[in-house]
Amino acid sequence: MEEQLQQIFNSKYKNKTLYNHFCELYYQMQENKYYNAKNLEDFEDLSNFIKENRFYHVPLKSADEVNNLKDKTFPWQEYCSKLMQLMQFKAKQINANIQNFLKLNTLLNIVGYGVNDEDAYIIQQCLKQIAQRDPNIQSVRFWGKILAQQKDYFVIEVTLNKQIKEPQPPDCDEKLNEYVHYVTQDLLDDWALLPQITRKQMEACRYITYVFSGNLNKNITQYPYFEGKEKHLLKAQILRITHANLLAPRGLYKYDDETKTIGFEDEFKMPESAELATMDAWVHLPAYILKQGRITFYEDPSLKEEELNQMKESDPEQERLKSIKDDKPFEQNEGNWLIKIFGETQQYTNQEEQAISYQVVLLRNYLWPGAVTVSNSNEYLSVYFGYGLKNQQHSFNPLSPKDIQDDPEDIDEVPEPNPREQPDELEPDSDDERRREQERREAELQQQQE
Repeated sequence: MEEQLQQIFNSKYKNKTLYNHFCELYYQMQENKYYNAKNLEDFEDLSNFIKENRFYHVPLKSADEVNNLKDKTFPWQEYCSKLMQLMQFKAKQINANIQNFLKLNTLLNIVGYGVNDEDAYIIQQCLKQIAQRDPNIQSVRFWGKILAQQKDYFVIEVTLNKQIKEPQPPDCDEKLNEYVHYVTQDLLDDWALLPQITRKQMEACRYITYVFSGNLNKNITQYPYFEGKEKHLLKAQILRITHANLLAPRGLYKYDDETKTIGFEDEFKMPESAELATMDAWVHLPAYILKQGRITFYEDPSLKEEELNQMKESDPEQERLKSIKDDKPFEQNEGNWLIKIFGETQQYTNQEEQAISYQVVLLRNYLWPGAVTVSNSNEYLSVYFGYGLKNQQHSFNPLSPKDIQDDPEDIDEVPEPNPREQPDELEPDSDDERRREQERREAELQQQQE
């Protein structure tokens, strides 16, 4: 017993034993004249007061621990260091065509889709960094921003040299993965390359309504089944938006029927703003994605010729550089694009007596909310800011229940029969008894007749 009590007294709490604590309690009760412990609760209150307000010495660290302490870094210090590294970046030699986003951001701010000047400068530096990653990069542009639940995705689009062909997934058209995309959730962090997608992934993403979570490696648990993770679905949705909303002024590009390639027109002049405010002045630059998930039609050898012809008729290949005026109208609108004019519409003349207009034209897609194209008489750009969802993806509307039926008519109540005397013949209850009774009566009737 004494040994157990000694262990209890020697138990330590923050380098203080229970015996020391009792000594401090006794000292406070003797010295503090204003304190009177009348019962056990008062004694416990004083004990808790000493525990909470007593200063316990922390053991000192050794010399090695003190000399090897790391400086505490605050979040703003990390942000400043990353920003300084990005600002000090100098491109050595870049052969790619880099978009001047700093200048084009002024057009976006006029129509209400721009970013602040600090983010615009960071995006411009990121474009230069990505352009220097691969010597085969031909052009770099800021694609836009995909909104997500946790953190949004910033997207940069890259086109590679057409002479260099990368290995494609099976059953996939090489033109489908023509555009390469990099994403990040913080402009000062590293950019991740999105993988190439297959035909089945592109075909399945058309039937999926999914709000991105912000985790590229998250599994997609949707119906129909999507074979891949969130990064594959993100790439598929980006390609769908790009092939449906990337526009170019009419006459800037030309299509060669022999080589089936698109090139720049030598003698091209940017139209005036008044002309750009019409649908006839704009064409779709990328090719149309078929319902098969390909750019060109895939003839499955397992299908018959009649079935292939029906598929071609239901989903034909569309011509390149198609005018946006030929797009399917959205609901009750005249077309699929809303055109607005911002800024001053007055026209001026310069020293060379040429007409100059400072108005900005905005083209917004009805089918893909967030896809816009902004232009003036000198330059243009197409960007996207949204959740990556179509406007025609209908929500689930449950059917209303059927009308409540009327109550049935009441049955007349009859008092239960309770005879005083038992009848001679009892009515059979079961089907077997009724059958045997019927057979007995038929036998008796036959004997009487004989």
